[in-house]
Amino acid sequence: MGARAVVWPRYTGSMTDDEARLELRQAMGLHASGDIDGALAAASVLTGQAPAFGEAWAYLGNTLVTRKRQFADGLRALERAAELRPDDPGVWYTLGWCLEYVANALARPKGGKVFVGDQAVEEDADALYAQAKAAMLHALTLDPEEGLKGDIEDILDVIASATNEPWTDEPHDRRVS
Repeated sequence: MGARAVVWPRYTGSMTDDEARLELRQAMGLHASGDIDGALAAASVLTGQAPAFGEAWAYLGNTLVTRKRQFADGLRALERAAELRPDDPGVWYTLGWCLEYVANALARPKGGKVFVGDQAVEEDADALYAQAKAAMLHALTLDPEEGLKGDIEDILDVIASATNEPWTDEPHDRRVS
C-alpha cells in the first residue's frame, strides 16, 4: 500500500485472545450506543495491550475512516490488520472497502469539496482505487464464504464503475439459477 509513517501504541501488557475479543466487543458496544469516541479510545488501548490482535486493528481502522474521517490513521491501522491477518478475507475486504471509501471521498466529495476535518492522505483517488481493487482481488484469492464473496464482487463493481476499468476479463452473473 502507500508509504505512510507508522507509529503503533506501545505494548503495555499481555492479554489472551479471549480477553482481547471481550474488550473488542465492549468497544463495539460503546460504538453501538453512539459513543464513537469512547469506542475508539477503547480500541486504541486494546491495540496497545494486544498488539498482535488483528481484529482490533481492523475495527479501529474502519471506525477511524468511516466515523471520524481520519483517513491516514485509519488506513495505517487497516494495513497493520492485514499484516497481522494476511489470510483473513474479511480483513482484506475491510481494507479494500475503506480504501474505496477514501478514494470516493476524494473523487466525489459531497457538495463539491472535501470536508475541512478530513485527514489528508498522500495518495490521490486513482491510486487509492487501484489499492482498493488489489485488496479486494486478494480477498477473493483467500476463499471467502459466499456472502463475503458477493460483497467483494459488489465493491469491485463499484471500483470498476468509478475507474472505467473492469476488474475481470470474464463476465460474471451472480443470479441464482
